Amino acid sequence: MEGTEITEKKPQKRLPALVGVLVLLIFVLIVSIYPNTLGKYKKYFLGGISQVTVTVENSAPTTTSVVLHGNTNSETEITLTENTTTSIGVTGDVTDYNSCKDLTSVEVKIYKGSAAGCTVTNYDTCYVWTDSTPASNSSCTGDSDLTYAVSHNFDIQYYADGGTWKTTVTPSDSAGPAGASESSAVTLNDLQSLSVGDIAYGSVAPGSNSTGDHKSAVKDTGNIAIDFNVKGTDLTCDGRGAIPVGNEQYNLASFSYGGGGATALTTGDVAVNGTFATPAYNNVPVAQDTYWQVGIPNGTKGTCSGTTTFTAIAAI
Repeated sequence: MEGTEITEKKPQKRLPALVGVLVLLIFVLIVSIYPNTLGKYKKYFLGGISQVTVTVENSAPTTTSVVLHGNTNSETEITLTENTTTSIGVTGDVTDYNSCKDLTSVEVKIYKGSAAGCTVTNYDTCYVWTDSTPASNSSCTGDSDLTYAVSHNFDIQYYADGGTWKTTVTPSDSAGPAGASESSAVTLNDLQSLSVGDIAYGSVAPGSNSTGDHKSAVKDTGNIAIDFNVKGTDLTCDGRGAIPVGNEQYNLASFSYGGGGATALTTGDVAVNGTFATPAYNNVPVAQDTYWQVGIPNGTKGTCSGTTTFTAIAAI
């Protein structure tokens, strides 16, 4: 058959269309699941922040290891020194758990009797010291330091009352004073002592007696009322001879040699009942004048000298 052309149809390529459909399905799937997936991962990687607060209260300071130090080999005894002061130490620890820089003061007192009765230093039964700047103490150098080291010396007068003494340490911070911590008892010993002046008779002729008042003041240099013993020696002369000890006479008031009322000096102790009061801050020095006369025997010459010894004894 002439003129007839047969054309063969080729099949169309469908792959691009399928790819497009697949891409569209993936897009829809991602869009549909993305919010849930994002929320899930946010839960684990983008955690929330919680604000935390706490108020630290004031901690009242506490005191431990308070010791009143005696000046002997133990912590139980204090021995005073006549007519001067004696250094007595106090140690201890004050702890403030907010930092020792929170302390506003530390009061230290030593006393005979009760702490309540010791408010102001009176030198007889009470001594008070206050550190008003405890934060500058060398043991409290930083905010992390909790303990203030107590270390203070008191100069105790020689006339301070004998008996039982203690010490207390009372710290204060912004909340006020904390309870005081008291030490063990220490015994302050009685001090029985005196001092005397020289006896000068001046110039006296052989065979005659001294005249006028020749006094020697006896001072109580301890902390109790006393009387005293007195004794003497012969007066030896650098020119010639000696004056017997019994030629010296004494009394607690003015007198004339050989006129009665006086006592002849001896080589043995003789008790003299004076008029001493107990020494105290408002009553020192406590002193008693003694009066002296001497009789000069013939045959003596030059400067004559010897000793007269006064010894403190408990008041009669």
